[in-house]
Amino acid sequence: MSQVPQIPNAAQVPQIPQVSPPRPDVDIEEDVAQLIRSYSPLKASHSYFKYQAHDGVVSLIGNVRSPQARRVLIDNVPNIAGVKQVDASALYDDETIRLAVGSLLPDGVMASVHFGAVALTGRLPAGASADEVTQKVGAIAGVKRVGAELGAPINSA
Repeated sequence: MSQVPQIPNAAQVPQIPQVSPPRPDVDIEEDVAQLIRSYSPLKASHSYFKYQAHDGVVSLIGNVRSPQARRVLIDNVPNIAGVKQVDASALYDDETIRLAVGSLLPDGVMASVHFGAVALTGRLPAGASADEVTQKVGAIAGVKRVGAELGAPINSA
């Protein structure tokens, strides 16, 4: 007599963990684009920053207008299916740049920031150098370029 082969019951079959296949980078990028389209401040800034997905790692590079817009990206991109990590080390906001620039400026000089472009206006105090000020400002992370319309130093008599 031959033996009938035994079929293991469900309790005896080892369970194989379900691993979802990696999501294509192009699909991740489309979801990032949808996020940008759904938030007006990001939609207005879209020409000044870029994003790229590579093996589930999303890099955000460039400038947005506000810390809130930056935060929306940083907080929501990780929730997109297939995103393993977000690198926002090269994503800057104008308000944070403006505060950093302001801390370097001498009295009489004002700054405005538009997507990383800094415009300096006003008058330099005696002894201040326009070149030195613009070099310091240009060294701030996120500053793309610096323009200066600075009047002659004010002589204190």
